[in-house]
Order: sequence, then C-alpha cells, then structure tokens
Amino acid sequence: MKLEVVIFKKLAEYDLDVCFESHEDRLGLMGPSGSGKSMVLKCIAGIITPDAGRIVLDDEVLFDSNLKINISPQKRKIGYMFQNYALFDHMNVYQNIAAPLKAHHEDKQVIKEKVQQIMEDFQIDDLQKRYPRQLSGGQKQRVALARLLVYDTKLVLLDEPFSALDETLKEQLLNETKKKLIEYQKKCLFVTHSPKEIEMMCGNKLKIKRGRLEK
Repeated sequence: MKLEVVIFKKLAEYDLDVCFESHEDRLGLMGPSGSGKSMVLKCIAGIITPDAGRIVLDDEVLFDSNLKINISPQKRKIGYMFQNYALFDHMNVYQNIAAPLKAHHEDKQVIKEKVQQIMEDFQIDDLQKRYPRQLSGGQKQRVALARLLVYDTKLVLLDEPFSALDETLKEQLLNETKKKLIEYQKKCLFVTHSPKEIEMMCGNKLKIKRGRLEK
C-alpha cells in the first residue's frame, strides 16, 4: 500500500495539520482522546472534507484541494470500522454483511455466495438471522469486519474498535483481526490510544497530539 496524506482542517480547539506517507501493510496512529485521530480517518474516508490538502491511495487521487478533486466515500474503496461498529439495527447479520454488495449492485447470486463464504470464514454463519441487539460485543466486531472485507476494499480504517472490550476478548479479537487482514490481503490504518494494541497490530506507528504528528 502507498498512502499519501496531507490534511489541513480548522477545528474548534486547534488546527488539524497532518502530513505523512506510508508503504506499511498495517500502520498505527496513536494519541490521546481529542488529538485528531478519528478526524484523520474521516478525512481519508471522505466522510469529512479537509479545508486543504491531498490524499492519494495507490496512485489514485482521492482528494486534492488545488485540483478540485474529491471522490465520494462510496467510490474510494475504503472500509471504515467505527467504535460502535455502526451495524444496521433493522438488518440481521446476513443483511448487514450483504449491504455494501447491494449498494454496488452486485448480482444476487454473487452476493449470496460471497456472504455465505465470508460468514463461514469468520465462523458466524450460525448468527446470520440474528439482529445486532442479539449479539455480544465480540460477535458485533466480527460481523463488522466481515462486512468491511466482503467488498473489494483497498484500505481498512479501524477507529478504536476494541476500546469497549475486556482485556481477554480484546487480545483475542486483535489477533483475529490481524490474521484476517493478512488472509484477505487488506491494508489497514489503525487508530488507538493504547501502545499495547499498536504493538500487537502494527509494524509501524505515528503519534498525534492536538492535530499534529509528533516527531
């Protein structure tokens, strides 16, 4: 993966001013709460538009303020896992995982085959008719990751998805997630405030404080 990020965004408490380039398969972004970590991810995903800058993923320009380029989030091929997993409450597990494929108008039979295969890979096929309210925290995390990986995503953004889990489950799911990212050959930018999580997940890390990367 080659990821180039130059972001400037004026925020209420400080200016987000970030510049980095990475070729890592799994890169960590670490900092305290309110440091700008999630804002960086949202800018990369296209959820929030920077005031100025440039974002390039594998030579595809996703955002360039000078060239007036701003690719929509749906076309960036970037998967985003929020802290609360953002599963659709009115959809069961099968429907949640199928959602990105339906959004991109995949053939019905192709959707069925892809969803069944990834549910088997994640050992969640027995949960396919359950709704998010019927799932544990660990089960929700697996479903959310399966939904990210079922579509042809180039980059997975993980926004502290393990923060609400107990230590034993957290370590288990960190290892599972890393294994699945390698297995599915997906690149990852992982945000956390925990040095231990960074060490387990990533080969390299950046530190951010009040909107700026620390040297």
